[in-house]
Amino acid sequence: MERVLVVEDEKLIRQGIATMIKRCGVPVGEVLECANGLQALEILRQKDVDVMFTDIRMPKMNGMELVDAMQDLDRVPLTIAVSGYDDFSYAVEMMRHGVREYILKPVERDKLREVMEKMEAEIARKKDVEKKTEHLGKILITYILTDKEESDDNLKLLDQRIKTDVGDEFRVLICARDDEIESDLSESVSLSEIDGCDVFILGKDKFEEVSAKYRDEEKGFISTAGVSDGYCDATDLKKAYRQARKRRETAFFAENLICRNEDIIKVPDTLLENAKKLSDKQAVSARVQLIGTDRTEALEKEWNGFFTAAQRCQINSEDFENAIAVFFEEFERVYRHELPSNLSKPYSFASLSDFKEQFLEMVFEENSSFMERASEDQTEKKMATAVKYIRENFASDLNMAVVSNEVSMNYSLFSSAFKNYTGTNFVSYVKELRMNEAKRLLSETDLRVNEIAVRVGYDNDKHFMKTFKAVVGVSPSEYRKNTTE
Repeated sequence: MERVLVVEDEKLIRQGIATMIKRCGVPVGEVLECANGLQALEILRQKDVDVMFTDIRMPKMNGMELVDAMQDLDRVPLTIAVSGYDDFSYAVEMMRHGVREYILKPVERDKLREVMEKMEAEIARKKDVEKKTEHLGKILITYILTDKEESDDNLKLLDQRIKTDVGDEFRVLICARDDEIESDLSESVSLSEIDGCDVFILGKDKFEEVSAKYRDEEKGFISTAGVSDGYCDATDLKKAYRQARKRRETAFFAENLICRNEDIIKVPDTLLENAKKLSDKQAVSARVQLIGTDRTEALEKEWNGFFTAAQRCQINSEDFENAIAVFFEEFERVYRHELPSNLSKPYSFASLSDFKEQFLEMVFEENSSFMERASEDQTEKKMATAVKYIRENFASDLNMAVVSNEVSMNYSLFSSAFKNYTGTNFVSYVKELRMNEAKRLLSETDLRVNEIAVRVGYDNDKHFMKTFKAVVGVSPSEYRKNTTE
């Protein structure tokens, strides 16, 4: 590897780690050192770093903050957390954000060598995959995304490449970029991002491996990827892509891995027709016009009706996507204000629940910006009452409309005031309370996971499990096992 960075505020420990890296047997071109996250971030902006070792507790910017900040860089190094026993929970949280390994202090020479060898092997595999797929990717992208048919020679090359890389049978898998399944696809053939989703080509063995893993609900693995049927000829690649894309869109609503047509929920045509009016341009325009008025209950009701129908698969994927696009166009036309562009691509989110949460928060925050009026003193008093009410009722079907009504406060103003008062938004605040209660119930009771989900306010146990794992770092079942052993 070309460059390794050691981030540690204690000079002797930093120098010791750097020396062990140089003597571990893995060839390294340059070992850089710095004392905190801010210095590390500056180095990462200026130089390409292959591997980074970072302490967790540091002044100015700690290891967790560094890992979070560097995700916006063009090139993110493979990262190893260096922690004391007291920092173990932080190391687990960092691994959820992409950290590959953690090493306990004092750092052992053999453990460091083992980690360096593992990182070297991962870098080598990545370079090999990149080299093999660079030319193949260009042909695949052109073939998939255009109506142009490839020449017989290119199709023959394409067929040979696919068989060399994944075997005689292949499947196309499409998933959101933050889908948990991505961690199992590092050695699969990856194409460029297409419309906010990642596209992979899987061999038969890899498909069977990930399919079995993500269908095992007891393990708590959640994926909303769409996977095509198996094909043996490159001429079927376009068909496989379209099939996987359709299933990915279905998986977005169903919040399940979709690998077969049998996994798709069949909705009667009458229900589809009745729900179609919720996504037409007139209905979307009416919802846009409600923003900036005091009809916040109507605004919430309209959007909840739309998302409820979508959750029941009564709005087809094309109509749903078109409705979101119309909303963005109408909002920007009416209010001369641009909205976050990532929310204009719903299928770049892992699931409908994830998209709905962020989309509605955006809608009500925008509404809030038009409605803010109340004085600071009155607002603070009402926020204290709201926080007390939330803490007493977070396990019920709680939303901002209910709480804002409880304190007799304008819904839109409440969203902004609550964030100013607590330092976080309403969704995150309630989520933290629910996760803390879920952890208590997992540790202190024998309730099933789905029963706990209901008790802490989730009517969708899959959404609960995904949220719990994102916040805590392990699935509910794993957390219970870890805390009761």
